[in-house]
Amino acid sequence: MKTYSDFIDRVLRAEGRFRKLIPTEPLDYDLLLQLRAADDATLSDQRAIGKPAMFTLVRGGLFYALDAIDEAHKIFQDSPGDLGSYWHGMMHRREGDFDNARYWFRRAGKLPIFDELHRTACEHSADMARQDTWDPYLFTGECEQARFGAEESLKELADLQRVEFEGLFDYCWRQSELK
Repeated sequence: MKTYSDFIDRVLRAEGRFRKLIPTEPLDYDLLLQLRAADDATLSDQRAIGKPAMFTLVRGGLFYALDAIDEAHKIFQDSPGDLGSYWHGMMHRREGDFDNARYWFRRAGKLPIFDELHRTACEHSADMARQDTWDPYLFTGECEQARFGAEESLKELADLQRVEFEGLFDYCWRQSELK
């Protein structure tokens, strides 16, 4: 696993992360309380943040990782641009609001991170391996099928959910231009 900061690394090592496609409660209340109280300096290990708007997506991603979907939603809905729209779509998918997720993925369009996501996703999914690039619509459709009974693919979908998160989170971290 990549490392970011002491605090972020603790969040990203939280037991049970991304096992639920549609979480109904936060994963770890203690970490969630700490995240709510943490300032950007704590999250970045005191590094200067070159692009604060991008770092806001990092914070939102941490709420997302802890299954604090409502708090992630507040951040993502106020984040302009393609990356904010994509995170917003991911968040709606985890709420089980699949049509709204697709809407936000359409707004986001194809992101620079898609080819990297696809390479990693191919290691976990034959369906993704048959695609030319990362396909958030295919993944959303598979999550929707799992919610309504096609449970045989839950582990694969949880793995893809983790791959998507880790790729996007790392991309936003790098784009934050920490110094």
